[in-house]
Amino acid sequence: MRSLLALGVTLLLAGPAPAPALAQTAAPAPSIAFPQVTGIPTPLQSISGRFSSLNPLNPHKCAYKKVSGRVVSPHLILVKEMDCGRSGHDNVLVNVRFSNPADAAQMVTGRGVVIAADFKRAEEDREPTIVGEFLIAEKARIEAADPIDSSAPPAPAFTSYMICQPPELDALAGQLGSELCVQSTIVANLASAGPALEQAALAPSDAAPEDAVPGDPNAISCRRDPKISDRHLAAIACARGSYWAWYKALHDPQFSMPAPP
Repeated sequence: MRSLLALGVTLLLAGPAPAPALAQTAAPAPSIAFPQVTGIPTPLQSISGRFSSLNPLNPHKCAYKKVSGRVVSPHLILVKEMDCGRSGHDNVLVNVRFSNPADAAQMVTGRGVVIAADFKRAEEDREPTIVGEFLIAEKARIEAADPIDSSAPPAPAFTSYMICQPPELDALAGQLGSELCVQSTIVANLASAGPALEQAALAPSDAAPEDAVPGDPNAISCRRDPKISDRHLAAIACARGSYWAWYKALHDPQFSMPAPP
């Protein structure tokens, strides 16, 4: 999966070469560059946003012809209720693939939209006891939408999801020697969050994904995470403390809410 998502993108480590030292002192490790990358295929997100995949298996049609939800990203909406496949899903992420790619420009974060499409469900085994479920709107079009206030500042993200092997973090993943999965709102703010992410990724813990992190809910922490990686490459997953608390609560069948920003 890592090679598919990276698509051969090669990123250089940033920072000038250290000046010659007069004494025999160890040079500091170079910092990681966090460049912007475009033109990479958008992976599909699972209904909770915990897993991502380029090609989940066993697709089958859903009975829905249209759904309403809130825009999370140019290709993702959050739907309050959608029952396709396994029952009992609330606050699910639906991947949107437009018939006209230009329609993605209308997907403004937080905007209410009605999407008409051919809906289907697919899945991917992550471990013998874990199945990632994916809802996909194929040949989609926006049938209705809330007005856009061009004078209003951009809406902040109201939910997040995991992005595995984002190209912006190829240099860091290469230094770690692991697949790297990071909370989307951290990836979107690497200019400010990058140093804390790098520090946390270089010292991952062995906490399980469902273990909450005590302390600051905004602090970034990383953990070795076999539940999110493929079978041939160990993963490190990084998120804010509030995300890990949400994921722990998500194991309660009565709990249903979107992941925190």
